[in-house]
Amino acid sequence: MRRVPAIMRRASLEWKGAALVLALAVLLTAPAPAAAQSAIGELHQRCAAGAGEELSSLCLQSALATHTLHGGLGLLVAAGGSHPVSPSTAGRRMEARPRIVVDGGLSLASVNHLDLSRAEAGPRETRSTFVAGRLTAAAGIFDGFSLAPTVGGVGSLDGVLTLRVVRLPGSDGFSGTAASVGAGVRLGVFRESFSLPGVTLTAIHHRPGTIRYGDLEETGRRMVLEPRVTSARLEVGKDMLAMGVIAGAGLDRMSGRARIGARTGTQEGAAGPVSLTQTRRYLFAGLNYTWLVTQVSGELAWSPGRGVGEDVEVPAGIRTDAGGLQAALTFRVTY
Repeated sequence: MRRVPAIMRRASLEWKGAALVLALAVLLTAPAPAAAQSAIGELHQRCAAGAGEELSSLCLQSALATHTLHGGLGLLVAAGGSHPVSPSTAGRRMEARPRIVVDGGLSLASVNHLDLSRAEAGPRETRSTFVAGRLTAAAGIFDGFSLAPTVGGVGSLDGVLTLRVVRLPGSDGFSGTAASVGAGVRLGVFRESFSLPGVTLTAIHHRPGTIRYGDLEETGRRMVLEPRVTSARLEVGKDMLAMGVIAGAGLDRMSGRARIGARTGTQEGAAGPVSLTQTRRYLFAGLNYTWLVTQVSGELAWSPGRGVGEDVEVPAGIRTDAGGLQAALTFRVTY
């Protein structure tokens, strides 16, 4: 008879955990309100102040490219979180010794944006695929609490350091230093067990370098972007023998500063630095394969786009709210 209350208590904990995970997922994926007054509109207006229609059009193209690349490169920097397809915190090997997790791999983001690399009469869209090498290390700080025999790791904590080096396609008009250093934490909701999936919340702040796109001399349009990315994500997953699955939702807040420029034969405009902020939400899923202390994992994510403010007149046929695709591939060692 004593087993019945214990089973009921464990079921109650599992249902409460499921409700918490659902609430967090709704919070991360809820639609974000669109801003009526945008920084992109401010960039355009300041660049085109007192200018003719031709220069105003070039300023608008530079500003719109800034918007989409700001979001797309932010997705690249945050792709895969700290440890793709890893639903539980590292924890500690023993009381005075943290478990160490080191992984390396590639991140990818595909972005639809206005083309500033060619001198053309009208606005033209293109799609760029950016690749970043990634190296991450995490150490278990706190092993968490155990609420029941199969409900552990509650409140466990890891510290995370990450380095990403973005490959910018110079032949397409990009230049600059895009190495990104990040630091953050992973907070365990539940550690994976026989009856529960692993559930983890991750928060990391990334500081990429300066990115430049376009050329005033050759194409008459240019943008300079100094992005910052703060990413949070909810990860839920479970291993099934050697294979594991994971899914979740994330939120990336891209901030930073931007400058743009435009030039025609007789006029030149410039604006900035202007502070930029946008929020992108995404859903992801992935698989991993474990062999002894090593693991190979892959993850795909999709983020709906964010439109610009109501004060910006987007040219016909141009989409500033196109979604972005992210991917991450990782080889991991746990010690």
